[in-house]
Amino acid sequence: MSKRAKKEEEHENHERWLVSYADFITLLFTFFAALYALSSLDKAKAEKISGSLRQAFKVIEAPVLVYEEKTRALVDDIRDKIKDVNGISAKTEPRGVIVTFADGVLFDSGSADIKKEAEIILDKLPPVLSSAPGKILIEGHTDNVPLSRGKYTSNWELSTARASSILNFFITKGLDPNRFSIAGYAEYRPVALNDTEEGKAKNRRVELIIGN
Repeated sequence: MSKRAKKEEEHENHERWLVSYADFITLLFTFFAALYALSSLDKAKAEKISGSLRQAFKVIEAPVLVYEEKTRALVDDIRDKIKDVNGISAKTEPRGVIVTFADGVLFDSGSADIKKEAEIILDKLPPVLSSAPGKILIEGHTDNVPLSRGKYTSNWELSTARASSILNFFITKGLDPNRFSIAGYAEYRPVALNDTEEGKAKNRRVELIIGN
């Protein structure tokens, strides 16, 4: 290759970025022009455009709406089952439907054995869980007070054992073990400060997370 041809090629490669830069500037101008145009629209035109966009993206929007409806129905069903029981709540979060059992509802202090009266409460949930979509995570949580006596030597053991007890209960009721997983977080995922008795009570909990 001659020196002249080589120089021409190098010159061409050196200026190639200008094409991409010009495209970027054009897109940026188009974007701001669109923003300005939208800001100038009256309400009727804006709603018309919004409707057109919803229609264009209905393939994406429809599954989202279906999921939201199913989630609301699941929460309503769970709340209906536990409406007469204090210390249990159900809500939706980005990670799924969360059912929270407050301190003392399921277990005595320092124990992972489900109380007899708690079995009656838990027995209401398998019919709902069996028809619910997704995986189910059972989490055990404690406050930050070290265990001084009893079967378990740490809050890690206690929180994990409690989650395991709930899992075993649901399996005996015929729910598919493949849908479940458990976790014990001890005091390391608090929902309140541990500097008051009220805060500690909130942190001592078991949660079911019914995944998306």
